[in-house]
Amino acid sequence: MAARPPRTAAEAYRPNRFVSLPAELDPDTYDASPEKRRAEAERLAIRARLKRQYQLQLNNPNPPAIIEDPALVRWAYARTQNVYPTFRPTPKTSFLGALFAIGPILFWVAAFKADRDRKERLIQEGKYKRPFSVF
Repeated sequence: MAARPPRTAAEAYRPNRFVSLPAELDPDTYDASPEKRRAEAERLAIRARLKRQYQLQLNNPNPPAIIEDPALVRWAYARTQNVYPTFRPTPKTSFLGALFAIGPILFWVAAFKADRDRKERLIQEGKYKRPFSVF
């Protein structure tokens, strides 16, 4: 009688009722469609090419003055120069945009109004003399 091969970790895994199933193992969350696998393979190929380019620069016997990481350069470009294709308008970004655009204006309006009301109250109480102004 031949011995059975040992079970793999995937076969031995049983979900625990006290802990949720990891997303990598939950068949409801991952999609194994051919398009998704092809896109993942393309991303891995790009990542491998960038890593190879960086490793070639790093291990060059006559290295350049500055060794640039191409992945980091691409990330910095997408973050700073190429914002609009990578930007997603969400409620948070809309709120922050309105806050930074209208917030300072509302702050200064409230500050000037409070100062003006304080001076007007002091003038009415007779504690503040209105300065002479030609204009």
